[in-house]
Amino acid sequence: MRWVGSGLDVRSVSSSVRTMGAERREDVLLAGVIGLAGLVEVALGAVPGHAVVASLSLLVMTAALMVRRLRPRLCLTLVLLALTVQSFLGVPVSAQLMMNPFILVAAYSVGAHLDRRASAIGLAIGATLVSVAIAATGSGGSDYGFGLLLVTGPWIAGVLVRARSAAEAEAVADAQSRARRAADDERERIARELHDIVSHGLSAMVVQAAAAAELIDHSPEDARKAMHEVQTTGAAAMIEMRHMLGLMRGGEAAGRRPQPALEDVQELVATEQAAGHSVSLSVEGAPRELPRGLALSIFRIVQESLTNVRKHASGSRCEVIITYTPVALEVEIVDDGGGRPQRPESPGFGIIGMSERARLYGGALEAGPRSPGGGWVVRGGFPLEHHVVES
Repeated sequence: MRWVGSGLDVRSVSSSVRTMGAERREDVLLAGVIGLAGLVEVALGAVPGHAVVASLSLLVMTAALMVRRLRPRLCLTLVLLALTVQSFLGVPVSAQLMMNPFILVAAYSVGAHLDRRASAIGLAIGATLVSVAIAATGSGGSDYGFGLLLVTGPWIAGVLVRARSAAEAEAVADAQSRARRAADDERERIARELHDIVSHGLSAMVVQAAAAAELIDHSPEDARKAMHEVQTTGAAAMIEMRHMLGLMRGGEAAGRRPQPALEDVQELVATEQAAGHSVSLSVEGAPRELPRGLALSIFRIVQESLTNVRKHASGSRCEVIITYTPVALEVEIVDDGGGRPQRPESPGFGIIGMSERARLYGGALEAGPRSPGGGWVVRGGFPLEHHVVES
């Protein structure tokens, strides 16, 4: 469900709300654990005579830590203000060890959850407040160094984590964009090939209809056969046209060549064998006449798979298996890995293209490591009940 006009995806919003809820619970839990540890430290006598002040200060810090992602700069400011107030009231800065986790988490949050400018301002505020808190207790120079390190160190860590997350998000977005472009390019190529097929069918219908018109007076039987051919060719063309719905392209391309069909797989395998590659072909079941677009897509899947074998496992033995069943056609390209069974972890654009071709005809394609035995397998299935050309 989408809110039309606003561009707002309700499912995305729901997912974001769930994520924010989980993060908020994590922050509350973290703040509660550190705050409770701080109260236990005070109860054990960490700051004699200042238990009330220290406890109130811990409560303020705990509340600040609960909003560390929503308001990172406010969180750090409140934590250090509470520390400064304690110092002015006579509580030594170094008296409570549990103050350190509050400062560390707050400073990290400023670096990790704010942009560069806001983060730098937050660091400046933090360094100033820490210096004021240390000065209020009359501590030496070493305490200033430790205090500034306590703020600057986690802030730098937060900045680095933010930069790395941004780089990873950009890489993911770039990969998704390239995958979409590859899918679009493949669909355009499919549309171009189907254009050739449908144009061929329409041209044949025109020729057959013209022949029938010439024969109808003196050879009605031959004219009837010609019209039957027109009907058969038109039915095949309509099947292709249904698969072209939604694929819009303009202009005519020149220099087109006839596109390969399923029977050309044998020639493709023979070419691989002639080049010295160990490739075999087996056809199981009774072959059936298929629309040219479907046959072309299967040919391209076999062609791309054999290309991948040459790229990633050139010394392997490969088998192409085409199986006809009463309701489907299955194609499988299997290699034994040639001693190098590892392939790239992420699917390449070739696999994306093959998947697009399979989906175009209502089929499905899967590609991945073969087990047991190693190697790689590409397996596609295509339903035939709606694609068989009637004769």
